Amino acid sequence: MKKVLVVLSMIALVGCTKETVVVIEDDNCEECQGATISLVSQMRGPVNRDDMYAWIDVITVVAEDDLGNDYGDEFELVDDNSGADGFYLEQVPTGETIDFSASSTSKDDGAGEFLVEADPNNLDVYVNRMPFAEYATDAPVSQYIENGDNLVYLQMNTNHGRLISSFQLADNIQSGYNLVVTRGASSETVTGTSGVVSYWNTATSTSGEDQTFVLEVKDITTGQVVFTRTITETIVASTSTTSKYVVGLGFVEDSTVEVIFSWQVWNEEDGDDETDDGLSDNGLDCSSCGGVTNQFFPGSYSLSGDSVWEDVNISATGDINLNGYTLTVTCGFVSANVRINGPGTIIAAGGIQAFGGFQNNPTIYANECY
Repeated sequence: MKKVLVVLSMIALVGCTKETVVVIEDDNCEECQGATISLVSQMRGPVNRDDMYAWIDVITVVAEDDLGNDYGDEFELVDDNSGADGFYLEQVPTGETIDFSASSTSKDDGAGEFLVEADPNNLDVYVNRMPFAEYATDAPVSQYIENGDNLVYLQMNTNHGRLISSFQLADNIQSGYNLVVTRGASSETVTGTSGVVSYWNTATSTSGEDQTFVLEVKDITTGQVVFTRTITETIVASTSTTSKYVVGLGFVEDSTVEVIFSWQVWNEEDGDDETDDGLSDNGLDCSSCGGVTNQFFPGSYSLSGDSVWEDVNISATGDINLNGYTLTVTCGFVSANVRINGPGTIIAAGGIQAFGGFQNNPTIYANECY
């Protein structure tokens, strides 16, 4: 929801007393000009928050003439309805052009930057934290102040944003693997249904700034890293971005981004969506395998071009010679009693073994669907 700062100026018809009134209204100017506003004397001091955001703390209004004299003031927002109903400035001269601008400070109740082990499926506690966001006019608005009512509209914008991210293992690998999430000098290791939550919303979380995560999936028994992924997220001004990453062998998915706050419009943005589509990293459709049969080759099996075998285990009593081509086995394994000879590539849904070893550097993608 956009807000505008409305400045009204009034001078008495006799004498030289004068005051400027500042109120907060919606950004529909017709409604603003048609609002009923009581121009009565009020003391400076706290101002009722009304529907302004809870994290806005103090608003500073600057009203500067061409000599640099500032007729502005500072106002604290209060929640107990004990303050004034508007923002009033005194001694603003009429018959002059005044430059109006404003800025606000933010309560830091929800500010923070941390990486912790936490429930990745319950992010409400982080989403509901009070955001940190400071607002200001992009440039002063010049207004000639006349005798009577004067309206000045100031658009308040923020450059701050917030990132909330969660990471967890996919269901099918929770029992055999650890997930290590590293951001800068911070690192968390989890397994099972546990997860990692990252939160960033501070004075430094401004538009264009980014953070990078390194994700590693490690075999619990051997400690071997079987999957690595780097993710970079970027702050968008006036936007709270919530991303959920589910990490499996060969995919990362994230979803659901929601808007949390705004004075300037607080945009909703979707992060990357890499939901597992049943395909391995190398394009195997791991979700449509039928009954697997066995294909035996007496002696050696040599490719004369790219070859694709569906629902078959490939076995050779001699060598498997790739001859620079690609052998794709969509649902089965590949086995050679002697050697597998490159150059070339094997992509197999299951395991790949050569009892006599590998020769001439074949490229191997094994267990693509497991």
